[in-house]
Amino acid sequence: MNTVHLQPEIQVQKGKTISRLEFLSLLKTYNCFLEDKKNFQLSYYDINGRIVLEGLLDISWGVHQPIRLQINDEKSKSQAKGAQSPDPVMNKRGMTRWGEFDNLCNIAELEEESGSETDEQEAARQPVFESSTLKPQRNREPESGILIRTRSDVSLVKMRVKNQAVAAAQKAKRHRSSINGHFYNYKTSIFTPTKGSVTSVRINSTLTTKEVIALLLQKFKIENDPNDFALYVVHASEEKKKLKDTSFPLWERLLHGPSRKIVKIYLMDKDAEEISIDVAQYIKFELPVLNAILQKLNEEETKYIENALLRYRMEKKSLVQQLRRRMMVRAETSV
Repeated sequence: MNTVHLQPEIQVQKGKTISRLEFLSLLKTYNCFLEDKKNFQLSYYDINGRIVLEGLLDISWGVHQPIRLQINDEKSKSQAKGAQSPDPVMNKRGMTRWGEFDNLCNIAELEEESGSETDEQEAARQPVFESSTLKPQRNREPESGILIRTRSDVSLVKMRVKNQAVAAAQKAKRHRSSINGHFYNYKTSIFTPTKGSVTSVRINSTLTTKEVIALLLQKFKIENDPNDFALYVVHASEEKKKLKDTSFPLWERLLHGPSRKIVKIYLMDKDAEEISIDVAQYIKFELPVLNAILQKLNEEETKYIENALLRYRMEKKSLVQQLRRRMMVRAETSV
């Protein structure tokens, strides 16, 4: 860690500062907690008297909208590399991992080709038996058009619909695969991250929330607009607070501590609802308890409204009486 002349007060966000001693204490506690994970420890340096933090920031996935990956631009490059590699789909371990392919579309084509070839080979090897016996099926003469027309139209429609449904299910299964637990559809380029899964990005404390989101999307080559997302600080108590676009996520991580069990930073849709600490304390209660609390709140609300109406009615009645008395006094003096 660098030794620098820190200013007495350090600005961690707009309108909030911490003392030099508090900063050093927070940083020491943070790094001591991550003693077994050196890569996740934070470091700092000085730029013209300004303290800048640097390190990895863990961000959990919590988006609901479809995520589209940028893969079309890499198609030509991946095809050229695919000609050099004898088997671009499977690695030495026989498994596929995220980031090992330059062109994800090529995987779908290879899967379809391999799937069709295996289906044909299995069909050729599999013996065909008659329905009532185990004797091999004999070559039958093609049925005439008259026999086909004698079948029920309903049965023909059912057979056709069933075959189409089976083919569509097999096709969807080939197109949709899992990469490190994240679902990806090679045909539609839709990427569906598992909720709560964690990724990390290396940043410094000068990057704002919008810049961190753009950097994260760039890391995974996501073509969605960064303005469609936001960072949320989610506590273990289910309290959820949206970070401002001008906030500094790395400072927020340091201020909330290093434990991911207590506080996590989520990437969510920008219109995700915030949860205050007053509401969060009731979320983990059982449904009967919540119903009882809601009933109690409704009773208190009704009582408060009745008291407020009664108070205003009394004030209104008193004001009307005063006006009438003054009007009577004026009438007597005029006579």
